[in-house]
Amino acid sequence: MALDAQWSAVARGYRLALVLAGLVGVAALAVCTVTGYPFAGFFITVGLALGGWNSRRLWTDTEKLVDGTKVAGEKWRGPAAVASAKRLGLITLFAFLVALAYRPLGWTVFLGLLVFQVLMVSLLAKPLSRVVRP
Repeated sequence: MALDAQWSAVARGYRLALVLAGLVGVAALAVCTVTGYPFAGFFITVGLALGGWNSRRLWTDTEKLVDGTKVAGEKWRGPAAVASAKRLGLITLFAFLVALAYRPLGWTVFLGLLVFQVLMVSLLAKPLSRVVRP
C-alpha cells in the first residue's frame, strides 16, 4: 500500500474519532441530564473537547520535530518535547482546577479525557501501525 494511502487512512480514523467524540458528548449530556446530573454530562463533554484540542495541538507540535537540528546523527527533539510538556501540563492543570472547583461532579472531566483517548487509540492503532511498520 502506498504511503499516501496509509496516511489518508490515519486521517480518516482521526476525523472519525472527532465525530464520535462529539456524538459521545451529546449522548453524555442527554443521559446525564435525564438522570439528574447535567453538570456531569457537561464536564464529560469538556473532557472530550480537551482531548480533541490536545490531539490537534499534537499534530502541530510534531512539525517541530522536522525543524530540529542534528545532534550526533539524531534529530534534536527539544522544542517538541517542551511544547508537549507545556500542552499536557496545561490540560492537566485545567482538569484538576475543574475537578476541585466543581466537586463532586468535576472529576468527570477526566472521564471525558479518558474516553477520548480510548477512541483515538482504538481508531488509529491499526492505520498508524501500517505507517510506522518497517
